[in-house]
Amino acid sequence: MNYDLVATTVFTPLEYGACGLSEEDAIKKYGDENIEVYHSTFKPLEWSYNEEHLAETCYTKLVCNIKENEKVVGFHYCGPHAGEVTQGFAVAMKLGATRNDIYDTVGIHPTCAEEIITLNATKRENPDASKTGC
Repeated sequence: MNYDLVATTVFTPLEYGACGLSEEDAIKKYGDENIEVYHSTFKPLEWSYNEEHLAETCYTKLVCNIKENEKVVGFHYCGPHAGEVTQGFAVAMKLGATRNDIYDTVGIHPTCAEEIITLNATKRENPDASKTGC
């Protein structure tokens, strides 16, 4: 059993899912210059019709090792269905997925998991993960 890539989910009102290294641990392990973090905020379509969630946003990020062709070494997700979303990305990470493998996948629209497929903003270029439009 390899415990490095065990998917984890916390079932709180805003669910959290993770697999692999945190951004901080990846920087400690590989060095800041070798880590690229893709991140974004998003609002699930299912929340568009629920006034309870109008002011809330979700967040996701991929932590990638630049020296290994941007291999995904960390996955983090705050939003609905975190267990379901995290499980699929954990399999991809176990198989050595890179950021381009994820980006080249056709996302299922409209789903929360699609938000990870379309990540293209890096923390290095834009620390603010907010989206400006669709």
